[in-house]
Amino acid sequence: MATSNTDKPVVIIIGAGLTGLLAAQGLKQNGFRAIVFEREEGIDARPREWTMLVHWAMPIFQRLVPKDILEDLKDAFCNPYLHFNAEMETLPCYNGVTGELLFSSPTPGARRVSRRRLRALLAHGVDIRWNMTLKSFSRTETGLKVEFEDGQTIDADYLLGADGTSSKVREIAVGAEKAQPQGSGFLFATGLNQYRDVEKNEAIAAKHPVAALMMGTSSVGGIGVLSVEEPGDKSTWSTFWVKIWRGEPVDLRGQEALEYIKTETAPLRDEFQSAIDWTPSDSYVGINEMKYWIPVPWENYGGRVTLAGDAAHPMLIYRGQGFQHSITDVDNYVNALVQLHAAAGGDVSREDVMGTYDNEVVKRGANAVEQSLCEAEKSLDIDTVKQMLMATRGHGK
Repeated sequence: MATSNTDKPVVIIIGAGLTGLLAAQGLKQNGFRAIVFEREEGIDARPREWTMLVHWAMPIFQRLVPKDILEDLKDAFCNPYLHFNAEMETLPCYNGVTGELLFSSPTPGARRVSRRRLRALLAHGVDIRWNMTLKSFSRTETGLKVEFEDGQTIDADYLLGADGTSSKVREIAVGAEKAQPQGSGFLFATGLNQYRDVEKNEAIAAKHPVAALMMGTSSVGGIGVLSVEEPGDKSTWSTFWVKIWRGEPVDLRGQEALEYIKTETAPLRDEFQSAIDWTPSDSYVGINEMKYWIPVPWENYGGRVTLAGDAAHPMLIYRGQGFQHSITDVDNYVNALVQLHAAAGGDVSREDVMGTYDNEVVKRGANAVEQSLCEAEKSLDIDTVKQMLMATRGHGK
């Protein structure tokens, strides 16, 4: 059993996703003992993979992680061999009706990463306890007692919920009914392909060497490069596609998911549809409904319990804002704890400092979630696509 101490406060993090692991790295950098608890059995337990763009939060990310992770960050890039310039650092969007370019959203300094590879990188040096499911937590005279489903308990100074869209920490902190994520009515499908075919991979990369979008009809499409084994041999490249549409919720995998997309959703055009049609039968394909939760204030147990990332504000994927806000949460959380412990014995109140953190996350997160819902509605009609924040303000905050 770990115990609380003033020299090295213990922070329990629930969830070994990107938010939880980044928080552990940032806390370790600043003298805290961070222990991550994850209900999955290991780092490779989840077969699902996707890519994400790290853009306006990249400078924040860089100051949260140690030098050795920054030095290896290229290992997580979808294509680390690109010469990044203004053209590479854009996200083009094509017209779903005509196929012409609608607009290009500048993403200066951004890099598209593999979620799986970035997660593995952020796990380096972190104390992760696998196969541990949170049951409850309660206040003690000196901190918190955290209990897990297997009966184990651990004493800690703080607890951070980074356990995703269906967060158990959120459920305890706000109540089961208020904590329930809401279905958006928008379905998200992704496919990961190894075509082993130079022409097919070149066709995907020709739309943009990193990733490209298509909007303006009843389905949104996306294609891009997932990984590059040999930069000079495009037959070794892996690619991805995504498709978004409004429909009845389904949760499908594999060939069943692929057949559903082909028969039950409106086709895209050009390479965006070809990427789906070319998908081999053994590729990973998945469909699920995107869910959201507009944050409301939670009980923070005297400033000792709070939320970050998708546990605090799960949102739709538009403009790639979710991970940027997760990174911001982590930075603000680390800074709050540093402020508290730098002023130990002074006039700084834990309730005040952590209350300020909570209030900012709720306000910023609610705005971002609502923006993502609005962006989704506008993306399906060619007359409203150019009103989207993606078109008018790009990928900024």
